[in-house]
Amino acid sequence: MRLGISVVLLFMVSLGINWSYHTFYKPTELFFPVENALTKSPRETWREYGALFEAHSTTVITPELLAALAQAEGSGNPVARTYWRWRFISSNPLEWYQPASTAVGMFQITDGTFQEGKRYCIHNHAVVEDGPWHNFNSCWFNSLYTRVIPGHAIELTAAYLDRHVAKAVGGRPATFQQKQDLASVIHLCGAGAGRDYAKRNFHLLAHQRCGDHDVKTYLTRVKAMERIFEMLAAGSIPTSIHR
Repeated sequence: MRLGISVVLLFMVSLGINWSYHTFYKPTELFFPVENALTKSPRETWREYGALFEAHSTTVITPELLAALAQAEGSGNPVARTYWRWRFISSNPLEWYQPASTAVGMFQITDGTFQEGKRYCIHNHAVVEDGPWHNFNSCWFNSLYTRVIPGHAIELTAAYLDRHVAKAVGGRPATFQQKQDLASVIHLCGAGAGRDYAKRNFHLLAHQRCGDHDVKTYLTRVKAMERIFEMLAAGSIPTSIHR
């Protein structure tokens, strides 16, 4: 009996130490008590952040696309987290159970994307790159941006995607829908996968996956959500549509 209790206590203490270790490196895990309370329906997401989606949109990265990505990735939750999983690939026991990725927020922005995205901002619906402090046309205070503040996350995502869509397309002809699909692929799979997608004339590989996601299914979901947000923007969505 005592042995069983000791094992349970040791396991609980180990989990506590493990959680503290990963929270030190990913402080947003502290938001887990309020995470579910901040989940939103499409209607709530648009009502709460519609003005921000509009303010930080570009010609290709429209308000409706931004809203669709935010809904598909984090259900409009500004502090959305990834799930945790077991991975026995390290000799460090503290690495065996950890968040599935570094992604944080309603757009599930990873550390790498966040660091690059902070180089850009949106001025008058166009992407601007960070520059010297005395240049009034460059980005200001981007070093203070965080992924859990909706306005910051929306602007970073719009600027990052717009810039990488333009790079991937280059001089090749592309329709508006192809550019938007490319943006979704880049958001899910990264800029490298986006370039490969553009080189294949905007065709996915058979059964292509990025992480846990089937890319074709993801694109279908984002486009469906985008149509819902287009109706919300026009004020013509049926009251029966909630999630």
